[in-house]
Amino acid sequence: MSSIFKKDSTSRPLLGHEVSRHKTTNKRSYVVVGSFLLFGFSFIYLSRQLPTIAQQVSPQAIWHESNKVISPGISLTSFEQGIERCQYSLDRAEAQTNQTRTRHRNPRKAPDATDLLIHHGHIWLGDRYLDGDIYLKDGLIAAIGKNLTVDKHVRVLNAAGRVVTPGIIDMHSHMTVDSLGGLNAADDTNEMTSPTTPYVRVIDALSPTDPGLKVVASGGITTSLILPGSGNLMGGEAAVIKLRPTSSLSNQEMLIGAGVSDEDQEVVWRYMKMACGENPKGYYENYLFRRKFEEAQDLMRRQDDWCDAAARIKKAFPSSTDMTRLSESYPHDLDLESLVALLRKQVNLNIHCYLPQDIEAMVHHSLEFDFEIAAFHHALSAWQVPDIIKRAKTNITIATFAGNKKKKKALDQNVHAPKILDQAGIPVAFKSDHPVTNARDLMHEAQKAYHYGFDEHKSLQSLTTVPAKSLNLDHRIGSIEIGKDADIVIWERHPLRLGARPKHVFIDGAELNFHLPWSKSITEQEQEQHVFDTSDLIHLNEQERHYLPPFSDNTMHVDSFVLKNISQIYMNSTDAMDMKDTDGRGLYIVVKEGIIACIGLVCDRDHIEWPVSSPVFEMGGAVVIPGIISMGVPLGLAEIQAEETTQDGYAKNDISDEDISKKVVRAVDGLKLNGLHLQKAYKAGVTTAVSQPMVASDLLAGISVAFRTGLQNTVLDTLDALVKEEAALNFVIHHGPSMTVSKQIASIRDLLIDNIKKDPTRNVFAKAARGQIPVVVQVDDKDEIASILLIKQSIAKDYKYDIKFVILGGAESHLVAEHLNRLDVPVVLMPARCFATTWQSRFCLTGPPVTPNTVLDILLKHQVRVGLGSTDLDNGDARNLIWEAGWNLAHNPNLSTLDAVGLITWNLASIFNLIDTNTLDGPGVLKQGGKADFVAYNSNPFEFGSRVLMVNGGGHAGPTCFPKQV
Repeated sequence: MSSIFKKDSTSRPLLGHEVSRHKTTNKRSYVVVGSFLLFGFSFIYLSRQLPTIAQQVSPQAIWHESNKVISPGISLTSFEQGIERCQYSLDRAEAQTNQTRTRHRNPRKAPDATDLLIHHGHIWLGDRYLDGDIYLKDGLIAAIGKNLTVDKHVRVLNAAGRVVTPGIIDMHSHMTVDSLGGLNAADDTNEMTSPTTPYVRVIDALSPTDPGLKVVASGGITTSLILPGSGNLMGGEAAVIKLRPTSSLSNQEMLIGAGVSDEDQEVVWRYMKMACGENPKGYYENYLFRRKFEEAQDLMRRQDDWCDAAARIKKAFPSSTDMTRLSESYPHDLDLESLVALLRKQVNLNIHCYLPQDIEAMVHHSLEFDFEIAAFHHALSAWQVPDIIKRAKTNITIATFAGNKKKKKALDQNVHAPKILDQAGIPVAFKSDHPVTNARDLMHEAQKAYHYGFDEHKSLQSLTTVPAKSLNLDHRIGSIEIGKDADIVIWERHPLRLGARPKHVFIDGAELNFHLPWSKSITEQEQEQHVFDTSDLIHLNEQERHYLPPFSDNTMHVDSFVLKNISQIYMNSTDAMDMKDTDGRGLYIVVKEGIIACIGLVCDRDHIEWPVSSPVFEMGGAVVIPGIISMGVPLGLAEIQAEETTQDGYAKNDISDEDISKKVVRAVDGLKLNGLHLQKAYKAGVTTAVSQPMVASDLLAGISVAFRTGLQNTVLDTLDALVKEEAALNFVIHHGPSMTVSKQIASIRDLLIDNIKKDPTRNVFAKAARGQIPVVVQVDDKDEIASILLIKQSIAKDYKYDIKFVILGGAESHLVAEHLNRLDVPVVLMPARCFATTWQSRFCLTGPPVTPNTVLDILLKHQVRVGLGSTDLDNGDARNLIWEAGWNLAHNPNLSTLDAVGLITWNLASIFNLIDTNTLDGPGVLKQGGKADFVAYNSNPFEFGSRVLMVNGGGHAGPTCFPKQV
């Protein structure tokens, strides 16, 4: 077909016509004249609506053949340009990437890439491990094997037994079009001028100076698919980039296809994003999809008709001087060009879609209009409809989360979905949705899937080989094979272990340096001086570096309600028990009528009398900690964030109202119990929650409530359902047009001081001002935190009251850590791992390898009381709080296991005064004579694979054994 447009053809064209003049006479009747005129005008009009071929004639012919009208036709240049487009379509349809040869060059080879031998690595090869070496040369993987020999000039890097994987691929990110910092000017994610904008291109807005590039790459992510947002049905063209900094700050040089030439025998794909479901729900969704596809299909047919006619002309006229001309140029419409390319199979299509009916509709559209879907993104209900997905012509990848998201369309998410889809033969990839979630921690998605039973190798494939194949880039990235791009990550510990982070990251053969600035921004240049030693903070021996603990098979034999053969019990900030200290003899917890009658070693039948006919649970070396406390987001006040009818609603507290103390919103009045979020949290060991009223842009949220999470019906179920009806007074500092920050700070001060002399039994502001309940201020900015501390100092000086401020958020709290300690103001970090999504959090510390410490590290160093907050409404993390504590335990050598447990239990209980000062009993602690409120794990809870054996307390009737997560 490629020779169809050559000039040696002599056949005559099929399209062609002449328009003759029609003579009329003055002698005919007006009726006849009118009829002919109408016919003539109609004929001329209709003829101009059709493609017209007019013969090439000389000027003399025009004068001598005055009885003919010649259509002017297009120029030879326009004709040749159209021919080129026709030829491109033919060539592209036949083009394929040559995967039968070993690649000999990397078109993106880094200028600073040096030949490197990675020695003594535990190399993951997709379905197995090899203890050996990898040789990187000219930006490619040149050799893999044991005891490789290289030239003396080659740098040798001793991996010391660490796991070596391909670079991680994130196939759903908005990085560089929604830059970290949260500024409107840096957000180019959605083009909301029309529901269908397939013509928009992210490359035109992609920012190489996004500080998120360095942060994300530090997590081992080397390649990202940058997508438009999901506000439009058709969001536009996406782009695949490598996360290696470029000195030119050219976004074109970041593209994975940069530098590709004919020599590479490689097809450079285009990428597109579409969305269905709730996000673009305000439009006539499926009609607009079909209408736009119909328009593109019609344009493609007209293009093909034009090319067919042009091909016949090329065959008929060997010389351009005698060539018959088409009357119209090659049909082209920039609005539809990318959609036509999709119909021509030149575009890799990725669709944001959650629900079964939306997935089915898109599959049906693909069959009706003959286009291919590469991946459904998010797709948290895909596990319900594998047969529908398999109706498509291609094996569609499901790019999803291992945890749940925040909307109705995510309500049926299942933590076992990866396994279900995989068993149905559907490829599964995990992705980030950065900056909605932090792409740096993308490996955490694979870790969670592995924890819930997804195969070890398939968990790693979900971030490497699967996305590479889905993006049609598996010839270059996604696996460690000779000839592929030298994108390599060496991990400090096995990547599927909690707290895993990279030791070294290579892209295109160059090792990334996280200590130097990546852009030419002034802010980053100023931080260049803060270089630190990257030597191991926590020393692991060679075996530990690639060790992946097996899942424990320990289970309980449900016989009765005494717990025996416990290996470890963490009780409070100073007390912990370990069977290692008792010559290997197991520990006991004896529960009688909900109270711990005995705890420790001497609780067997020889020492105390067990409850009559009580069940006895064989714990098999279990680990027991107090029930976890969730704080930070309103568990029990909202079920589906995007559905108002499932929420308590947003508080509207008028702080200018003189009677505000009587009208302030109380979270206890809006609690909805036994919802899905609460069930998931309780089954993971969260037995107490502190929830504050939700606000949109108001300063005063209201009064939070502390309650038991295991209640099955209402607060009337048990006498102690409510731990504290008034847990804290809550404020949220906002940054928007409604009120200046300075006015908000002043309002907090005025509300407290103006009410400080009033009756605290009737006025919650007086109660808060006098330090009788905590005052929570959600704030990240260091200067705003300092302003809150000044209020505390002022009230202490002028009124002699010690107000109990608590900082929630605290992204920049490390910068005022000394003052937080001096004034005894605790911090609840939310999220637990700092992420600079806003301007007010831009100085947060992400941790190694970008920064030597985290915010938590600095706070603990200054002895600030700290708890970890949940972000459940965003991504279901309340049930993952134990992992957040474990993540910090894995990275901070000065943090003990006891300290880590405290971050999510007794620290929070102390901050919110939930522990009775007389009995020392309450949520977050265990003591003899206190409530039996605990969670038991079958092994170390700070390792993936540990299972919850039992949750007791939380207002639930009796112990919950083997709670199953969904």
